[in-house]
Amino acid sequence: MCVCSAEELKKSLEFAHKKKLPVFIFGGGSNLLFSDAGFRGLVIKNEISGMKFEKNLMQVGSGVPLAMIVMECARRNLKNLENFAGIPGTVGGAVVGNANGIGEAVSRVKILENGEVKIFKKKNLKFSYRYSNLRGKILTKIEFNLKKTDEDLQRKVAELAHEKFAKHPFEKTAGSWFKNPEGEQAWKLIDTAGCRGLKIGDAVVSEKHANFFQNAGKATAIDFLELEKMVAEKVFAKFGIRLEREVVAVPEN
Repeated sequence: MCVCSAEELKKSLEFAHKKKLPVFIFGGGSNLLFSDAGFRGLVIKNEISGMKFEKNLMQVGSGVPLAMIVMECARRNLKNLENFAGIPGTVGGAVVGNANGIGEAVSRVKILENGEVKIFKKKNLKFSYRYSNLRGKILTKIEFNLKKTDEDLQRKVAELAHEKFAKHPFEKTAGSWFKNPEGEQAWKLIDTAGCRGLKIGDAVVSEKHANFFQNAGKATAIDFLELEKMVAEKVFAKFGIRLEREVVAVPEN
């Protein structure tokens, strides 16, 4: 089911609690791999919207597409989010996973906890590579601290988006599969280990970008996990480096 406001989300969670249903909440659906058996519970798509600007601050609903706020900030000549051009998913998902270090621009967030809205200020937030202490929390609204600039941000955003689309495959993929090990690039390790084009079932390591796994037909979750295992083993055998998955595998529950 889809929810478009914090109130709708609250009611959905209350329903799930009464029915004793496990809950899984997601935004744009990027970086997710569901079990072949599906999810036995209530799946909620977060589409909480809204965007408000006040001087150099922007408050935005956690379900707003990241691309939308990037373009709107560029249109207003507000700097700090232009480097996220071309990245899929929603604002909430990007902040929880600290995609490309987006947490640096976050000034506070609102979360829903036990039916009550709570505020996490900057001092309460912790961000590091692909990590935040918001994982497991239910975000409803995020506030960003931006800077006014005379740069042509719309042009910059367009160029960055074009660059990402040129390098990354976006059809039938969950996004970057592995995190970058410290001081290394996962795609380069995978490519050098001879994994580009490797295939199990219909799951294949992309020829365009080796850290993307694509569905070439009717790939199953098991196909992707077996491909992951094979790639990780080859990289470890060649470099002694253990790759860590970035994509979230959602269990059957």
